[in-house]
Formats: sequence, structure tokens, C-alpha cells
Amino acid sequence: MPLVRDINQSFWRNSEIPWLELRSTWRSLHAYKLHQHAQISLGAIVEGGTCCVIDGVSFPLQVGDIVVIKAGSPHSCNPFDGVPRSYHMLYLDVGWCQKILGYGLHALVVTNPVIRNTQLFQQYLGIVEAIQHNDISVIPIAIQKLLQGIPGLKTAPSLPLRPSSQILQQRFLASPQSPPTLDAVADEVALCKETLIRTFKQDTGLTPGSFLNISRIEYAKSLLRQGENIVDAGNESGFADQSHFHKTFVRYTAATPRQYALSKSITDNN
Repeated sequence: MPLVRDINQSFWRNSEIPWLELRSTWRSLHAYKLHQHAQISLGAIVEGGTCCVIDGVSFPLQVGDIVVIKAGSPHSCNPFDGVPRSYHMLYLDVGWCQKILGYGLHALVVTNPVIRNTQLFQQYLGIVEAIQHNDISVIPIAIQKLLQGIPGLKTAPSLPLRPSSQILQQRFLASPQSPPTLDAVADEVALCKETLIRTFKQDTGLTPGSFLNISRIEYAKSLLRQGENIVDAGNESGFADQSHFHKTFVRYTAATPRQYALSKSITDNN
């Protein structure tokens, strides 16, 4: 299996449309650990196949499929039986989607996350091409039309976390660099540590350790998007050393920090 650093993959971002990020990965065999995003994720399979697990349910994906993953859903999308797969991922800010769809502040959900629709798939590929060819003016309308065409896309109220899970999540998000210990939070919420861990996993689908790692990775990504160098981003995100940062980043993103940092600005792709 080739090293992650040798995989052909790119990230596109641009300050003029900060609500959008595109990832394109070609012929990768690397797997992801279970993770989540604050954004709505729309993936498209263009080669091979993928087993996508969303909220504990497996969905086999094939060429021509689009998968819609709501913000905050634990998921992983990994190759079948050693066969490389190629895919695009669009990450869309939830607030922007709610605004352009006129859906208010409720969570966006979809009846069936797997979409097999040739027209929508071609629309998706057209958006990817527009991003890669610097056609910024057409991107918002094209994505709005894509979202409006997704069957079963609707709003639903978010299910509240139990108080102990909410407090643990808040403590980790407030300071992923130097979070409180599980013992400290367990004392705060008057639970034993084992109950706190079990309740958190039931509520979020993630262990506290995984949630903390994801929070640190997302914080590091925000620093890299701002131009922070890789060493400082790792240190400021709470990783023990650069090796720990690199290995954790790869496990949860199937990309290296350098690949993510060296993103292509859409306006640079002339």
C-alpha cells in the first residue's frame, strides 16, 4: 500500500466562498477511523467502491453514487477488499445551506443518504469542474440546485444530548489543546468515569477519546487554513509531538497535514 503522502489528492478552498471546501482523492486504499464533520458532507464515487458506515449503518457505494452525510454524524468510508477508490468530497457550511434553502436553523437530514441519480451525479461533477476551473460565479447557484434536487432532504430538530455528554463535549470543544481529564468531568457531573464514557458514546456514537482527537484535528485544520505552519499547528492543537500529530491526522483524514496545508486556492487553478 502506498504511503498517504504519495496518494494523488488535493484540497480546494477560497476566501471568496469560505462556506465550501472540495477534496479530490484518486486511487486510494487508505481507510479512515470513525470521525465526524461540523459541515454537511457530499461525496461522489468516481472509481472503485466504498463501504460507508453512517451512524452505525453500512451503505455500499459504487461509481455514480452520491452520499449525503449530515453534520455531526459519525462515519467512515473505506475501500472494499483492497480495491482502490477515487472520490470527491464537498464540505458545505451548515448555516450557508440553511440560508440558501430557506430551512431555518434546524438540522438538515436526508431520508436515504445514498443517491443514485445520473442527473444529480452529473450536476455534482459539473460543480467539481467549476471549482477546478475557477468559475467561482457559478458555484453557489450550482450547489443550491444540487441541494434542492436531493430527494428527502429536510430539516429535523436535533436530539439533545444528556447533560453529562453535553458538558463533556463543551469542555473538550472549549479547550482541545488542554482538556480536563475524564475524572475531572466525571466529578463535575457526579458520575463515575465508566458511566460518563458509556453515556457519551451512546449519545454521540464516539468515545470521548475519539471525539477529542477529532476536535484537535479540526482545530489544527483551522490553523492550517489560516496559514499556520505545520509544526505550530500540531503544537497548538495539543498533540504531544509532530509524530503524534501526523499519525493522528492521517488516521482520521487519510491525508497528511502537509497535503491539507498545501491546498489549492480555487483562484490559483488557472
